[in-house]
Amino acid sequence: MSNSSSSTISTNHNNDTIQDQTPEDLKMARALTVEELDVDIYRNSEELWHPISSRGAYGGQLVAQALRAAWHTVPEEFHVHSLHNYFLVPGRSDVPAIYQVKRVRDGRSFVTRVVTCTQQGKTVIVCICSFTPFNNVGEESMNHQTPMPSNIPKPEDLPTDKERMEKLSIHPSIPEKHRKHLEAYSKAPTPIDYRDIEIDTAQDFLVGTTEPSQHRGQWFKAQERLPDNDPALHACSIAYASDRGILMGALRANGIVGRRGISMMASIDHSIWFHALTRADEWLFYDVHSPRSNDGRGTAFGRIYNRQGVLVATCSQEGIIRLSQSQQDRRKPKTTKL
Repeated sequence: MSNSSSSTISTNHNNDTIQDQTPEDLKMARALTVEELDVDIYRNSEELWHPISSRGAYGGQLVAQALRAAWHTVPEEFHVHSLHNYFLVPGRSDVPAIYQVKRVRDGRSFVTRVVTCTQQGKTVIVCICSFTPFNNVGEESMNHQTPMPSNIPKPEDLPTDKERMEKLSIHPSIPEKHRKHLEAYSKAPTPIDYRDIEIDTAQDFLVGTTEPSQHRGQWFKAQERLPDNDPALHACSIAYASDRGILMGALRANGIVGRRGISMMASIDHSIWFHALTRADEWLFYDVHSPRSNDGRGTAFGRIYNRQGVLVATCSQEGIIRLSQSQQDRRKPKTTKL
């Protein structure tokens, strides 16, 4: 196994069962489980999650389930090393998601699958997944990584997402319409524990702007202990978590806090490169930055590190970001009268 984890993950991934626990015991497993309908055809077993203020079902869940379906069709010794996904139309939480896996190539070193997710005949996402045996190359191979950022707060010293939203919701300066949204957000079920290192104040939230920042950071991990014998579940859990907040890097780079100044934000695509086996139930640090935003789109990249500082995955995403009228007015050049 890779030195990327402090605990062992074995490579048995041919079913969705949980070691010592049934899928019903684990929020993460339930969110990712797909059931086989026919050869290479799968369906979500539980209703998709529709986040508050979102246009459709959570994209990270669709990507993770597509990866889970593809993984059911590959040999046991193979592990995902890259994934490239396009979001075509918003998913619906009230309609089953059907995942059709196409076996594009089965080679000795690489296996390629294309997964098409449809709902009521409409293509929702198209996801290309490539698998390879990990740790299959000798020590003579190249090995380098971008270092993990230093001097970042420990996750144990940070509030959870729910705690942050709860604290904001009871602040006396927060208007009632925003209070209800924050309360609903804080009560929404999630299988992932997220902890942002940037703690926005009530004033930041109300104004909707802050000082631009080139980086946005957060810790995350699955809420419960995941089984040792299911590396697919760990990788799919990381895929699930990685879609949340990556586009916020583009907002931060423009000095925008949250979605208050946004009239529309939606993912166009999402890519992940998995560099090493790692556990999704131990703390991972997500370092996000955005090199560019223009023409109503933003691009962001994210590096995921374990607590030992090993870069275990790299992500990228482009998304539609449309500003509210008030945010547009705020950004217009100031004119002075002569």
